[in-house]
Amino acid sequence: MYVSLAAVQVWGGFCLAAIGFAMHRTGPAFRRHPVGAPVAVLGLALILLHTKQPPEPELLLMETAMDAGPWLASAVLGTTLVLSGAPTYSDRKPLPLFVGWVFVFSAWYLMLAIIPKLTMVEILSWVSSILGVVLAITVFALSVRFTERRTPTEPETEPLSEKERKYIGSVLRRHLEASDES
Repeated sequence: MYVSLAAVQVWGGFCLAAIGFAMHRTGPAFRRHPVGAPVAVLGLALILLHTKQPPEPELLLMETAMDAGPWLASAVLGTTLVLSGAPTYSDRKPLPLFVGWVFVFSAWYLMLAIIPKLTMVEILSWVSSILGVVLAITVFALSVRFTERRTPTEPETEPLSEKERKYIGSVLRRHLEASDES
């Protein structure tokens, strides 16, 4: 069985992009893993840059990535700006919020501009996939809601007594002193 080097490159790049994204998501929210983004970019470069044309299934993945590139980049940039401008963790920032929404709407425009190039079978495939994703997210959200409503709330715990505070303090001191010695 013959395996094309270009096909291996596409799938290796796809795996590196997924690994880079997962690495970027690790760590605290405001201090992400520093290697994640470069690994994801390397993966995207492997998918998109070739010396030879990959075979059919990999070529379709590459063409889809190229077609989705402009609107996907606009959507990611717009979403990032909207989230940074929204008053979730800090004060509202009107300029990033406005520019972010402009990018989000332009992403929709760019995405809808490629739809006339699609056949009816492709459009129905997209719609059925989107409906499946929406259904799965709805079932997940309803399951979480149902579970959270059925779980009894825990009563608020009492503060530590003076005896408990002294005990915890002594345990912490012993462990800290032991770690200083090693």
